[in-house]
Amino acid sequence: MADRTSAAPPDKPPTAGDLIPLETAARLLMISAERVRQLIKDGYIPRPAPGRTTLVGAVQGYIRFRDDADRRATKSASANRVTDARASEIELRLAERRRDVIPREEAEAANAFVVGLVNEELNGLPARLTRDVPTRRKYEAEVDGSKARIAKALSDAAEHLEAGKPLPHSDASDDT
Repeated sequence: MADRTSAAPPDKPPTAGDLIPLETAARLLMISAERVRQLIKDGYIPRPAPGRTTLVGAVQGYIRFRDDADRRATKSASANRVTDARASEIELRLAERRRDVIPREEAEAANAFVVGLVNEELNGLPARLTRDVPTRRKYEAEVDGSKARIAKALSDAAEHLEAGKPLPHSDASDDT
């Protein structure tokens, strides 16, 4: 007894024995018969006779459909990544305009300006406090020590920020 679902050789057109009902094709492909009809309408699966298709045509057509769907999904995912990147870039530009985010160079310049002012004030502090030279030297030594600790803290903070780490906690001790 011949297998009625076997496919015809590729060089011969399908015969009635090569055809299967759309419902059988649907069960084999684990999709609904309506989905098979839609794939026939979309040109993925051939329909050599009303309500029938070939087993090979159904399987190959479904594979073509899945390959096309995978390609579309990949293109869609790529398009989504591009869209997300553009949205992030726009958000960053808007944040810069609102001054929520400022360029690093501007932040460093502002920091250098403030540190310079503080340095000037600290350098003049001993002279403003006393005219007594030995006492002034003692104050200058204290100011120099404070400036060295501040410089170290600023350097450590810059290294942490450069590495993307959180700022270290203040370990300032009371040296009075």
